[in-house]
Amino acid sequence: MARRTKQKKITGRIDLESFNSALSDIQTDSLITMERVAEILKDCMRQAYLAWSYPGVFGNKESKNAPERSLIKADVEFGKKRFKIFDYKTVMNEDDIVDDSYQISLEEAKEIKPSAKLGDEIKIPFDVTTLDKTFVRRVKQLFLAKIREASKASILSLYQSQIKGLIQGTVTRIDGNEYELNFGKAIGRLREKSCLPDEHFNISDKVYVYLADINEKTTPPTLVVNRTSSDFVLALLKSRIPELAGGTVKVKGISRQAGKRTKIFVESTLPNVDPVGACIGPDTSRMRSITYELKGEKIDILKYYDNKALQIIEAMKPATVIGMTNNEDFFDPNVHFEEIEKDKDYEYPEVTVIVQNGSQGIAIGSGGANVRLASRITHTSINIKQADDAIKDNKDYIMLPQIEKLTQVQIEPVSSLLQEDEFTPESEEIEEEISNVHDEEIKPISLEKREIVDLDQLEKEEKKEEKKKEAEENKEESGHIEIKNKPKIKLEDIESALDSKKPSQVQKSSPKKKKVEEVEEVQSEVSKVEAMPIYTEDEIASFDEDKNEYEDDDSYIDEEYEDYQ
Repeated sequence: MARRTKQKKITGRIDLESFNSALSDIQTDSLITMERVAEILKDCMRQAYLAWSYPGVFGNKESKNAPERSLIKADVEFGKKRFKIFDYKTVMNEDDIVDDSYQISLEEAKEIKPSAKLGDEIKIPFDVTTLDKTFVRRVKQLFLAKIREASKASILSLYQSQIKGLIQGTVTRIDGNEYELNFGKAIGRLREKSCLPDEHFNISDKVYVYLADINEKTTPPTLVVNRTSSDFVLALLKSRIPELAGGTVKVKGISRQAGKRTKIFVESTLPNVDPVGACIGPDTSRMRSITYELKGEKIDILKYYDNKALQIIEAMKPATVIGMTNNEDFFDPNVHFEEIEKDKDYEYPEVTVIVQNGSQGIAIGSGGANVRLASRITHTSINIKQADDAIKDNKDYIMLPQIEKLTQVQIEPVSSLLQEDEFTPESEEIEEEISNVHDEEIKPISLEKREIVDLDQLEKEEKKEEKKKEAEENKEESGHIEIKNKPKIKLEDIESALDSKKPSQVQKSSPKKKKVEEVEEVQSEVSKVEAMPIYTEDEIASFDEDKNEYEDDDSYIDEEYEDYQ
């Protein structure tokens, strides 16, 4: 026969080191502070003691409305070496005592506390050595239940602020097409329908997901996450685009077909901020990082217009719209679609969009994704026709110039950033440069390797180089003049012509006058023969400048020079 283990006697002593270690472990596992754990333990011991001492009042089968429950009181205190339990009773005359569970006579009270008097509430020590395993079992049950509740509340408090935001988890288990993600203090399950098409993960992969809600019915609570909602794309955009996170750029509408395409209407709250450019980023860096996270899903960032016709034209990108059937409500300033579309019974107006011949496929999109998403984001039912087909069917529609005239808005052409083949993350270079997309902290990712350059220093160096090059060129020109055609007059002839000039004619001339006369004489001699000039164009230009300068300056002209003129 198995020998029955002897029940350890309760002494009230506490192994302080073991006690604090246990509180620390509970704090780590359940996100509850040690102080709170100690309070929960004291409360559980108090409830267990009351149930053990007064089973008729605090028993499980008794009514919760028993009046004695509010009158019978007890407390537990933790000391450095032991715990103590006290009963609280009110001092009464012996003849007035109704229930000794919460009342005590004055004589008995004075034995415990000599200063006691009628009406006082005194605490009476209880001998904890009389407690048995029933008390211990009850404490354990209550403690585990309360710790679970407190842990649940802590988890809810921790993740409540992150609901409707982006969080990162680690794959810890794979069950078929379902992934279990660990988020630190809570877990979440990413099901197949919540993943992108053909998306697969491995154990220890870090995955960004959208936290939609917290399931409080499970213990511990589980996080409800997905990667297919439109909110997931919005959360990604806000994590990469400061203008969106700060409110400078606002999202006015979004429609998504996960894994295929997403269309987003954006507008700026500041006139000098381009909402589309801010979202796309320099060299499409912001949009490329988001598209990489979405496994190549195309993102159309579209400018929002108040006018419904302009919305449709913008939403149909990357297709080029040349016209559409006329809906007078689209151009009526008294019709506010943004308000009436909130009505659950609102019916989408039908509109036929005319596109260029041969571009019907782009307008419809892969699997009809483009026109379907355009219909959703504009709250209209869109049909597509090519220009020739519209003419053949005698379709009455208004052309793009008429729409621009009616709305007084110049419609921007389709950006090259919105073409079908844009933002595909198939390049190994792109994958390598944004491999840190799964870092712990979400940051905008630059896809281009850039060096930090001091622009002022660079400009100085460029100017220095230009001056150096110019000096070298001037040096070459002054040292050697290349004459492609041989002159028909020799330099000796020119010099002899200068020497033949009579000294009396230039004797009293000023330096300016002498120089001008010499130049004129040389020119007269040279003009007698057919010859190419031996001066370069720059030298001739300098001569003309000198001549103009001298002619404008009266200080160089004397009376004799004027008579000569």
